[in-house]
Amino acid sequence: MTLKPGRRASMWLPYRDDPGANFRWLKGVCGERTRPEYNRQTKEFEVAREHTQLVIDALVVEYRRVHVVQYGHARTTCVEACWNARLSTIADCVCGCAGANHGSGKPFGREVQAGLSVANELTCAEFIVTRKGWELRKRF
Repeated sequence: MTLKPGRRASMWLPYRDDPGANFRWLKGVCGERTRPEYNRQTKEFEVAREHTQLVIDALVVEYRRVHVVQYGHARTTCVEACWNARLSTIADCVCGCAGANHGSGKPFGREVQAGLSVANELTCAEFIVTRKGWELRKRF
């Protein structure tokens, strides 16, 4: 799954029994009013960001682990609100830490003043999500 700020969550899903099965599965997970899209260029399904955690949880149940690449705004400073956020909201993080510092309780990089941390080079983080939670694999 790929998470980019301001864009729909995109994911590759394995082929199921028929062409509409993944659409039905996504609607079952996110709700009937959901309008998943298939991007023919990237060959990925896309859903609204507010459904991200529901889809990740359902994928973990079905496949036991999910590879997530999350992007953050390189110029957005990671602040205390991110460090003290609930880990369950990690998919919503859009700051410079790209979720790598979300809910950790401490700043990353260097703290330039109380409650403000800067690390401009960090724009992406890679996670493996299992039933145990989010595990940071790599920052880049």
